[in-house]
Parts: sequence; C-alpha cells; structure tokens
Amino acid sequence: MASTEIREYCGHFEDLAELNRRVWIPEYAGRMWFSLPDAATLRAWAKGGGCLAAYHGTEVVGCIFSLPYSLRTYSSVIPSALITGFTVDPNHRRVAVPLLKRLLLLHEERGIAFGLGAIASDQTSQSYRFWTKYSRVFPNRLHFLCRTGHWFKVLAPGPVSRAGITAWERVASGTLGQLLRFTPYASDSRVRPCGAGDLDGCVEVLANASADFDWAMVWSAKELADGLEDPACETLVFEHEGDIRGVVRYRRFTTYGRAPVHAAAMDLWGDDGLSGSQRVRLLSHVCNHLRERDVHILLAVRCAMIPAGAFVANLFLPPIAQLHVVALSTRPGLEPAPPKTWSLVLS
Repeated sequence: MASTEIREYCGHFEDLAELNRRVWIPEYAGRMWFSLPDAATLRAWAKGGGCLAAYHGTEVVGCIFSLPYSLRTYSSVIPSALITGFTVDPNHRRVAVPLLKRLLLLHEERGIAFGLGAIASDQTSQSYRFWTKYSRVFPNRLHFLCRTGHWFKVLAPGPVSRAGITAWERVASGTLGQLLRFTPYASDSRVRPCGAGDLDGCVEVLANASADFDWAMVWSAKELADGLEDPACETLVFEHEGDIRGVVRYRRFTTYGRAPVHAAAMDLWGDDGLSGSQRVRLLSHVCNHLRERDVHILLAVRCAMIPAGAFVANLFLPPIAQLHVVALSTRPGLEPAPPKTWSLVLS
C-alpha cells in the first residue's frame, strides 16, 4: 500500500486545481458559497510564498499555501503569512493535521510568529467542524480573532439569481436585480490601470490610509508589482492633479452557489484624503469596469479600510458575519490580541 508523504509542491498546478474541484464541489455546491482557484491563481500563490502538498503515491491528496508578508501590529512590524488554499481529499482526512504541522515548521524556519486566515462560519460544514475540533485539541495554536463578512454587489442579476442558495438570495437578485446593479456614476476619467511608475505612490497611499489601524499589512512596491503580473489580478488608481490618491485591486475567480458565477474580490482599497463623492465615483467606476468584463458579482471583505458610505451609495448588500478571522500561532502560547481596526488580505 502506498504511503503518504508531505513535501513542497513541484508541478504544473492543474492537479491541485482538480483536487479543489474534486473536494469542494461535491461537498459544498448548493449548500454554501465558495470559490475555486484555477491553476493560474494557485501558481501565483506559490510564486509569492510556498505550497505544501500531501502525496499518496503519485496522487496529490492535500495542499496548503503560505503567503508571507509584513504585518504591522500597533507600533511593531512582524513577519506573518496568509494561510489559504487548504484542501484535503475526504478519503485522506488524516493528512490534514500533519499538513498543518509541516506548515508550522515552515513558518518557524521563516521566523513567522503566526499566520492568518479565514474560516467559513457555517457550523454544518466539514471545514468548520475540522477547525473547531483542531482548536479543542490544540487550544494554544488556533485563535479566533473576530468575525467579518463580505460586502456584496450584484452586477448581473440573471446569473446571480440562478446561483443563489437561499430563497431570499434568488428573489432579491431576480426581483430587485435591476435596482441592485445600479451605480450612481458611470466611468471616471481619473481612474486608470496601475503602471510600474505608480507603485511608489500606491505604497504611500496604502500606508497613509492604514496608519491609524491596529493591524495593517505593510506593502512594498515589489509586492504590488507581483500583482501586476498576475493575469487574474488588476490594480486601478485614482489620479487627481497628477498624484495617486486612490488604489483599488481586485482578483477575478469563479464562485459557486447552486451554479458557478464569475466573481471578483476586492482585496485592496486605499485612498489618501478622497472626498465622499470621489470615493463613490471610484467605486462606481470599478463596478462598471467589471460588468463590462462579464463579472457577475463583486465582493469586498468588511474591514476598516473599506469606506462603508461609498459601498452603500453603490447599492452593495451589507455584510453578514459569515467568516471567522483566525491566527495560527507558530509557537504554542503566543496569542495575539484581537484588533479592533484592521486591513488584511484574507484570500
């Protein structure tokens, strides 16, 4: 019988994309919203950090990604990492804990104090049951920091209505869809794609916008440049009087409810002193820009960086607390104090 081995992944990523489809679609389709990264996204994650995989013989039966970054917690800057893409074949569930153990060793080698991630709060899901059991067995490792959810903008009512899981989602998208797709403004000539020459200005805007938050990611020009090379990612800037005053980045992917829909997740928003009207115009531009590119839904995690007023004005549905933000400590006993205000990339 073939044994199971955990090692750094080395491959074309199509097998990891297939693993995700094989695990997530039968388990969650029609029960909860979830996203499936394609091979290009998985490749971009691995390029930015590391990927560990569990092999049963030559077959990949589990994987997890760690994307390192600098995190400012109050007045200190520490090495941290986004933990994402954790997937295990149901027939090989015993590899889940060894995968996490190997991840912790990787973090210790890199000097990472703790990794951060998000867990769906659906208590009936296999994912939620695994993590709550893990936290009971290893109470000094996993820490639940806070709950959050997604702002949700319907850009194409038809596909969203067909994919809705609850009756309310289907009725709201179908009956109110033409209203929900509305934006108060069309395109704005001050918004354009980010170029290599804009990166230093973007770094400054993001730093200024998050300066008063308890926790915030510390961005470098190189990290933002990596996003420019990712085909599923796009960064837009708001230029005013020759200066970069706003930055928005989103990633396109497929999300599943009862059916697949084209989605985009806004993982970065930063503005340096934009007025309320300018924020509304910037967000309207992003919505129309994505609709023209056949995106059906736009999502954004609720956090201190997101200007709620601009999202309400653009008829985003308000977030429901469907996610737990968690920290996985590298050393037992390190328990970070939950932040009240934060700006993090969670996917």
